[in-house]
Amino acid sequence: MNTDHLRAFVLAVDEGTFEAASALLGISGSAFSQRIKALEKEVGQVLLTRTIPVQPTEAGSALLRTARQMMLLEDEARRSLGFRGGASEVVTLSVAVNADSLFTWFQRVLQEAATWDDVELHLHAEDQEHSHELLRNGTVAAAVAETPAPVSGCRATALGTMRYWPVASSELLDRHRDADGAITWERVPQVDYSIRDSLQRTGLRRLGVTAPRVTHLIPSVEAYNAAVAHGLGWGMIPEGMMPEGLMEGEHPDLTLVEEIGPTEAHLHWQRWTTGTPALDRLTDAVRRAATRMR
Repeated sequence: MNTDHLRAFVLAVDEGTFEAASALLGISGSAFSQRIKALEKEVGQVLLTRTIPVQPTEAGSALLRTARQMMLLEDEARRSLGFRGGASEVVTLSVAVNADSLFTWFQRVLQEAATWDDVELHLHAEDQEHSHELLRNGTVAAAVAETPAPVSGCRATALGTMRYWPVASSELLDRHRDADGAITWERVPQVDYSIRDSLQRTGLRRLGVTAPRVTHLIPSVEAYNAAVAHGLGWGMIPEGMMPEGLMEGEHPDLTLVEEIGPTEAHLHWQRWTTGTPALDRLTDAVRRAATRMR
């Protein structure tokens, strides 16, 4: 397959419109459309919907990961051979990382990457329970995932464990006690990072509670922790982000919820089996950073 055609196909999916993708390639809209039509003619199937945003068809989804891998290999080969004057001088690595990792131990990866002038990182913030989906559909070349079984075409390496503790303000819990002093957990507001965040629901199930009456969604690590600290609701906070004195029981406002207890997320690094020096270098950086995971 013509790699120019495959690159146009991938960019159409990523950019959402033919116009934006053609501008990125520096070619006319008609030339871009001809590349897509030529690829579809070659495979004998329609690969993209002509909608806004552009979406891959079922056949397109099946081709997408292979197309991304071929782009990565071509960019790496061009760079290693010293080709100049274009985007091929830089290798793009798309990676899925859960927000808590990105805010803590993965920052050491970013510190290493700051010394690389031939790689650009495109990070996708995705919950560790669902990042394997981005690997499967070809959106990313690697991911921090909870799933230990390798996605097809990938290999997995154990990274370590992040421990989360249930935290709430003492005032919040006191407002939801019954006449006997027991907390009515069904009525205690809960804070989730997103609708796919299952940490809090997993904790509540230990108490026999299926769902709280109120669930706040706050898709920001800093704002999430602040919301718990301000008593908006209870939530799971990584051990490495615990406010000073909380683990020792000396915090003036916050408390650990002992009846729920901690939850552990066992993280793995999943990456395409297709090897390139850039992806290998990133993998080495991730492994080093993960040794200091908290």
